[in-house]
Formats: sequence, C-alpha cells, structure tokens
Amino acid sequence: MATKGLENFQKVKAEEERMERTVNSCPFRTRFHIMPPVGWINDPNGLCQFKGVYHAYFQYSPLNVNGGGGYWGHCVSTDLIRWEYKDPVLTTDIPEDRSGVYSGSALVEDGRMYVFYTGNVKMPGDYDYIDAGRVSTQILVESEDGQHMSEKVKLLGMEDYPEEITQHVRDPKVWKENGRYYMILGARERAWDEEGKRRDRGTALVYVSEDRKKWKFSRKIDSEETFGYMWECPDLFCLEGEKVLSFCPQGLKSEEEKFQNIYQSGYSLLSRDADLESTFREWDMGFDFYAPQSFEADDGRRILIGWAGMPDTADTHRNLSVKNGWQHCLTIPCELEYREGRIFRTPVRELFALEWEAVPEEKERYCWAEKAVKLEVSVRGRTRIRIGTEKNEMTITAEGNKTEISFLDRKGNPAVCGGGRGRRVCRTAGDVENLLILIDSSIVELFIHGGEAVFTTRIYLEREEREIRLLECEKYRLEMI
Repeated sequence: MATKGLENFQKVKAEEERMERTVNSCPFRTRFHIMPPVGWINDPNGLCQFKGVYHAYFQYSPLNVNGGGGYWGHCVSTDLIRWEYKDPVLTTDIPEDRSGVYSGSALVEDGRMYVFYTGNVKMPGDYDYIDAGRVSTQILVESEDGQHMSEKVKLLGMEDYPEEITQHVRDPKVWKENGRYYMILGARERAWDEEGKRRDRGTALVYVSEDRKKWKFSRKIDSEETFGYMWECPDLFCLEGEKVLSFCPQGLKSEEEKFQNIYQSGYSLLSRDADLESTFREWDMGFDFYAPQSFEADDGRRILIGWAGMPDTADTHRNLSVKNGWQHCLTIPCELEYREGRIFRTPVRELFALEWEAVPEEKERYCWAEKAVKLEVSVRGRTRIRIGTEKNEMTITAEGNKTEISFLDRKGNPAVCGGGRGRRVCRTAGDVENLLILIDSSIVELFIHGGEAVFTTRIYLEREEREIRLLECEKYRLEMI
C-alpha cells in the first residue's frame, strides 16, 4: 500500500478514537442499521455474501460530518441484522482517485472478491465539471478476505466512453451472465432541445468482458424521451424472469404524489415492450432513501439496501445527529419479490426471527425509549398513528389507497423531530390492508400493503418523547426488543 494510503487510514483511526465517546453518547444511534463510526455515510457499495459472511461497504467521510468522500467503510454480518464495523478498505491513494473513491460493486467468484469502483478526479480551476475539469476512471481491486485489497488496476478511462457522454460516468455494477462479464455505468449524455438549449439526458452504459480486465462498450440503455439529466447507481438484474433496471434519475420534475424528493430512486421493467419511463416505479416514497444496491444471497434471495439519506438537502431538511459528530445510516436490508406486475420490498426474514416481546393491547399510548419497535396494523377504514408527543410528532395516516406521513401540524409548521421534513404521500394499486412500521431510534421504515410501497424517514425524538399513540386504529400487534 502507498504511503499516502497508510497515512489516510491512520487519520481515520485517530478521528474515530477521538470522537468515540461523543458519537456513542448520541441518543439517535441505531441498533440494527449500519451507521458511520464518526462523520458521514452515504451510498452502500460492494454488497455481497462472501464465504458465508455478508459484506456491506459504503461511502464514508470520517473527517467531515457533511460528507466529501475519501473512503470505503466496511461492515460484516452473519444475519443481515447485527453488523460489525471493520476498518475502511479503500482510500484516495493513486492519481486516478485522488478526489474520491466513488461508488461501486463486488463480484464474488471462485473464492475471491473482485471490487469495482469509480476513481474521481476534479481538477482545480474554473471548470463546470460536466464537460471539463473532471476525470472518471473505473478501477478494479481484488481480495481474498474482503478486508485487504490488492493493488488498483485501471479498467476504463475517459477515452473509453462514447463521444457524446460527458465526464459524469460512475458507479459500476458488475455481474456474470452466460459465461461473460457485464458492467453497467451511470452516465450523463450531452443533448439539446428543439430550441437549441442544453438539455442533457441520463443514460446507462453497458460494457462486456471475457476476463474482468479488458472491457468493450456494448450498448446504451435509455428512455425514448429525456428522463432526467443524469442516472446514478444503476443496477441490472433478473427477478423471477423479469429483467429489472434499478437507477437514480436526477432532474425529474416533482409532482404532488410522485417524484417528491430532489432526486429519485426507482426501477423499470426492461422485459416489457413499453418504454422504461412508463414502467418506472419509485423504490421509496419517504424523505430519506437514495442510491440502493442489490445482490443475490447464497440462498437465491435478491437483497436490497439503500442509503437512508438524500444528497443536496441542506436547504430543505437536516439531521440532528450532526451535533454529535455523525450523520446518516443505511436502510434495513430488504428482500425483493416480483408479483402483480411490480416489485414488493419487505424486511429480510432474519428481522422477524429476533426475540421480539409482544406488548399487550391495553392502551392507546406506548413508550419505546431505547427499544426498537415493530408495529403491525390491519387497516380498516381510516387509520392514524402518532409517533412522538402532541407537540413534537410524526403522523401516519392510511385510508383507501392513500398513505401519508407528515411532520406538519395543523398550521403547516414542521415538527422539530423532523429536522425540516414536511409531508409525503403515496398511493397503492388497491386499498391499503396492512402496515408494518419499524422504528429503530432515529429511523422509521413503513411498509405498506405487504411492501408494495415503502416510506423511509429519519426522526429525531429525545428518549422521553418516544411515544406511540394509536389515534385511529382497530387491530394491531406491537412488539419491542
């Protein structure tokens, strides 16, 4: 390893030790979600099961609570629920990644892990960093244990991308199919509208290889009409015979009941004849979900984990854990199932195997303090649930095919516990029959109608404010652990 790499890792260790007491004393630390030991976490990377152990890597900024890249953090688990933090595995130590070790994926084959990621370079100067000033390189490292990485090998550079593609090319996802290797990359293509104004369009680039080392451009995947100006974090996989493209289109116009965040995450069914825009569905309708990645477990399950956060939201909402030196977490791992023409997303079965303790149905108000909560609700007519106190709350309302989460009071003022978050709405194909609500300290994940739709949001309640009140709710089962 280069001297710079060792120095960078030493800085991380020193900062983690310096901030350990402050971070661990924060009331918003979770029990079953991957968090940064200090600083900032964002995209999950390199998700895989390797030699029987689940590995989750992630974008990690230990030296800056507001992000900025620089490392791949690392956690391992044997059950997808209890995660053990390991030392970071990648840092900026070669010319091709000096501005950031960006997102990527892992391929497991023949007892070895192959990790692919984007090395980012931003040159100093007066550049737009779209057409000039940026270098995006796809890089490979290998590992025999998931922790120690080989020397870095350049696979693709700016000279290997189609001429019409800007310098925004990143997030390689690699898989093997029919004896060949495939890589899909998120990209931004130069385009103009009828009036000659620049209107770039998002696209995905597919490359093919016989040996994981030499890659040849194969094709682009895009929509008939412009669907966002940049696609991030592409993921292409098959689910029960359906070919699925998961991606994050940036630049979609927000609407009342869809595309409600600044950037979106969703999937399209490529097996259908329709254009991918017409089959696009959002993975999550909450405030805090972005950059998901999936992998196939040894037992054949397709598991998805997302970042429980959102880029560029400093002006709209914030995370109150920042005062304690850390920010963000990853979502609970979920199983994906295709049925009824769409993908249902539900928590991995290992979560339900925990030793949950049932709470008697004797009252309308329950306190959960430091425990994790699992609340299952049968929806009959209008259902309304409050998390928090009357003066500082988030409400969940379900009626007909509409579900809403809100941090707003009757006057439209946001609750302190939402950090500026307001209201989000979604609709299911039919009437909502059930809700599954998971609360783990500062994160709420709401699974609607068996996982047809999901809300993920952060919530910042002090321990004494952690109440659940079933305002309009007939049949439910509440458990804690």
